[in-house]
Amino acid sequence: MAHDDIEIESQWELFCEQVQQTQEVWLLGSDDGGIASVSSAYDDNQDVLLMWHSEELAQAQCTGDWQGFTPFSLSLDEVLEDFAPQLIDDNVMVGINWDNQVCTELSAKSLVSALTD
Repeated sequence: MAHDDIEIESQWELFCEQVQQTQEVWLLGSDDGGIASVSSAYDDNQDVLLMWHSEELAQAQCTGDWQGFTPFSLSLDEVLEDFAPQLIDDNVMVGINWDNQVCTELSAKSLVSALTD
């Protein structure tokens, strides 16, 4: 396994452990109802919705282009029952614990599978 693969795997495990423990995920929202997302590192036409396992990690990203954004949480139940099905239908990827350096991108379906195991 390459170093990057190990780092991605550990980010993923940490995210899942923390979310299952706290029963919530964090996103960044704007005053106009937008939610922070980026284009995939692998495909400029693929949207990646960003999620964090803690308010602190999300808050740390509220700079630059996202200076006007505010962290908000969704319960794990809301994510699994309401949010993820819509992401799957819209073919939106999820980026976990994004920090300008590393972002693990995965399908919403993979997110649901990992968080319900």
